[in-house]
Amino acid sequence: MKRFLALLLSLLMLAGMLAGCSNNGNEPADDPGTDQPSTSQPNDEGTEQTPSTDGPLQGGTLVVISSSGNPGSFNPVWKSDDPATTVNHNVFNKLVTMNYDYEICPDLAKEWTISEDGLTYTFYLHEGVKWHDGVPFTSEDVKFTIEAVLENNGRMAAEWGAIEEVECPDENTVILHLSRPDSALLGFLAWYACQIIPKHIYEGTDWTTNPANQAPIGTGPFKFVAWNQGVSIELEANEDYFLGRPYVDKLVVQLIADVNTAEQALLNGEADYMIGSPPLSDAEALKANPDITTGTNAGPSRYYMGFNFGREILQDIKVREAIAMAINQEEILDRVFLGYGAAAKGYYTPVISWAYNDVDVTPEYDPDAANALLDEAGYPVGSNGYRMTLEMVNWQSQSVSDMAAVIKEQLKEVGIELNIITLEMSAWTPRIREEENFDLTISNGFQGPDPHNMYGRFATDGANKICGPYSNPALDELLMEAVQETDQTVRGDMYKEAQKMLHDDLAIVPLIEIDSFYAYSSKLEGTPRSREGIDAGLSFNSFALTYFNDPAMIQ
Repeated sequence: MKRFLALLLSLLMLAGMLAGCSNNGNEPADDPGTDQPSTSQPNDEGTEQTPSTDGPLQGGTLVVISSSGNPGSFNPVWKSDDPATTVNHNVFNKLVTMNYDYEICPDLAKEWTISEDGLTYTFYLHEGVKWHDGVPFTSEDVKFTIEAVLENNGRMAAEWGAIEEVECPDENTVILHLSRPDSALLGFLAWYACQIIPKHIYEGTDWTTNPANQAPIGTGPFKFVAWNQGVSIELEANEDYFLGRPYVDKLVVQLIADVNTAEQALLNGEADYMIGSPPLSDAEALKANPDITTGTNAGPSRYYMGFNFGREILQDIKVREAIAMAINQEEILDRVFLGYGAAAKGYYTPVISWAYNDVDVTPEYDPDAANALLDEAGYPVGSNGYRMTLEMVNWQSQSVSDMAAVIKEQLKEVGIELNIITLEMSAWTPRIREEENFDLTISNGFQGPDPHNMYGRFATDGANKICGPYSNPALDELLMEAVQETDQTVRGDMYKEAQKMLHDDLAIVPLIEIDSFYAYSSKLEGTPRSREGIDAGLSFNSFALTYFNDPAMIQ
């Protein structure tokens, strides 16, 4: 009850200014934001169990499966590391966070205010919070984290670029002074790679080699215990968690790359929760299984293919246009996703409709026109039946591998041989974003929590870019102007113009708008995807309120 009362108090205090656990006040109510967006209720097809009137059961070991690879580091703000996010969401906290309705919710900050001119953000922190090693958490930890990200070019450095000064008038108050209005800032403080790290652990060290990167110390509901490389990460309940001790005693994150193996572990009762989607070919059977809770999330999360603009052959827009014309998104949707989702056409997500350009879209599927363009560009079909050979470097994911296989067939029809290389995420990220050693690649991810997400994906210094050295200074300038604009209609027009620039440059090929399917044991309650977890403001994959409804699971 302590946990629920604390969460309820946080929500009530926030309600006076932001209507409780709510969306960024700069965006409309139908524009939720974070890593995998949704405008529908996550359980619109679910079979979530009704909690027992006797109250949650205490104890047991919760086993969740991650199929995104082996983490590279548990420094949550250093760089992109998707395989580490489940652990980070449970070991650390943020200033503010997001739930699976993509509403901004309290976390370390129980309430906050924004000045009328948009230049001052004041956060009031929970009192009595401690790091897992017993050291008190203070506003200085927030200041240290933000400054470290900005000074060391952390993952959110560009998104937090408007922060000019961090002031700590007392141990429980943080004031952010901005150099310019930033309509996206609150969302980017709640989204990805935003967790607060301990000043007393990282100060004066190299944050890329600090031992805490391998054995993290946070303020979150679970403490780090052990990391069996490539196999699992073990966490235990934080008895002193400031929002109340978690219900389960242990949380084990199993690292199972193959989704079929992961699904079987769930069905066999060897695991309780899948972080990623099970094979869509099994979706109907899983929905009919009384032992499994299922549901879908439709929202602004999408797959797209990037060109390496550092490769001479891909600097020719005729080649890029031909490749785009050779790709049939509808076929990919049907063959790989069994119709779950939609064929992507535009250069941003249509879910954030006020910012979506539905005019300047990807070229229509037309292999004949693609062949003609490649002839015109000076790439005739050789004696081996191919015009050229390209290398697609992807991260380890069944959906990505299946899409790549279909694209390989489609490009073959226009004389392009595609060699596919699959890497763990921890190896894929530096190869694509730092070494720029690829021709083509596929990425996905949340397109929010604000259209300013486009900056990170397409700007010259974007941290999440998969286009090699692609650079359009006019696009950079427009995106920076848009994030400072407070009138949503004007902002929408600016982002639509940005999408026209991406269209004219043919920076990417949109592939699929994701409608994710999820599954977990019906013995679980209070998951982050459940109505209970959403209403309590649980962060993505945070199991602080998760418990078993079957007494046999805690014996």
